[in-house]
Amino acid sequence: MSDAAATDPAEQPMLFYQPQVTADGGRFVGLEALLRARRADGSVTGPQDMLAAIATPEEADALDWRILRQACSDARRWPDLSVAINISARQFQHPDFSARMIALIAEVGVAPTQIELELLEGTIIEDFGRASAAMEALRAHGVRIALDDFGTGYSSLSYLQKLPLDKLKLDKSMVEGVGNLKAAAIVQAVTALSRALGLKVVAEGVETREQQRFLRISGCHYLQGYLFSPAVSVEAVGELLRQRWPRPEPG
Repeated sequence: MSDAAATDPAEQPMLFYQPQVTADGGRFVGLEALLRARRADGSVTGPQDMLAAIATPEEADALDWRILRQACSDARRWPDLSVAINISARQFQHPDFSARMIALIAEVGVAPTQIELELLEGTIIEDFGRASAAMEALRAHGVRIALDDFGTGYSSLSYLQKLPLDKLKLDKSMVEGVGNLKAAAIVQAVTALSRALGLKVVAEGVETREQQRFLRISGCHYLQGYLFSPAVSVEAVGELLRQRWPRPEPG
């Protein structure tokens, strides 16, 4: 199967990267790879139209692996930073996904410990046993696993105990609600439980200093959002590092 997706030549896939920083905003620790589409005129848009144009599972698989290869290759530019990559349920549930992912990391030559795979809850609950085994195999090779968008879907706290996870990402909807007493209490409780289980906690969608202060006090390890930076092109990451976080540290 080719790693080149059959996409509209008017829109080509590319990756932008959004920083993840320590809760005090003082250190740059990682990046999340986010899919974008480059138009023929050079402008960059969201990937919705490009994804909607994919007609077959084969095209979707090819695009997935193109993204994974590019993110792993880009990660070599930033050896002190982790790079998080979103994995589709369809891709992760494939029986040979973990073996193929491990082989790709070795082929590209990136350190496995730099790569962090972000999985949605729905990716896991369809076949809990298979998902857990795949996660164990990946973690055995140094790849880290994050449960993404926690606070949406089923959000079962039992996942935090049963699954071989490294990180939990609080969904933007939870962060937006921290001004509400009940929502704030939930964020604090989930964060405390995650820390007790040895998980790192990342809060997404942080947009205000008030949110940052609350999340820091609540015990979140890392933050991500427009307060610190939007997603930027791979070329702009280096400049961002030089300007705002001159001494990156591993996540």
